Amino acid sequence: MSDSRGTEERSWAPWLVAVVAGVVFVAGIIVYYAPLGHARGNSGVGDFSSSEKAAMTAAAVETANLLTYSRAHFDSDYERAVKGTTGQLKTDVASKKSATKSTLTKGKFDLTARVTHQALVGPSGKGGKSYDVLISINGYKSTTPDVPTQQNLQVTVTKVGGTWLASNVQSSAVS
Repeated sequence: MSDSRGTEERSWAPWLVAVVAGVVFVAGIIVYYAPLGHARGNSGVGDFSSSEKAAMTAAAVETANLLTYSRAHFDSDYERAVKGTTGQLKTDVASKKSATKSTLTKGKFDLTARVTHQALVGPSGKGGKSYDVLISINGYKSTTPDVPTQQNLQVTVTKVGGTWLASNVQSSAVS
């Protein structure tokens, strides 16, 4: 004699699997397409202000400038690097010009840096005139162009006279 209860339970199994699969499918669609609203320019949570965007861009540019020097254009490269800094960082960078030039000349190499990632930490201090930005950057020597030296830095940029300038650079450990 067969048990009819087992047949009833099995008949619900395909429906249960179909419902669960449908819920997972709909959730996947939502997770996949929801972020695209921000990519299309829709305003929403997580959008950066114009000041935050400008600070992040400046942090990336000035960090690359601080780590990019060619022997052929050293003076203009160094001037560009110093011009993108302010405060104690400017003093520190300016004081290392001859040592930097000597290292490049004796080693017979140039330096190039490329920002790979950046992330806004947030305001540094009050008033929205300074921001901390995390920068991941790859540095290259001209003698070994395929061997990057990766650095993670926390860069503080400060708005001075309408221009964002690097005011502090610290090594940042990634955990």
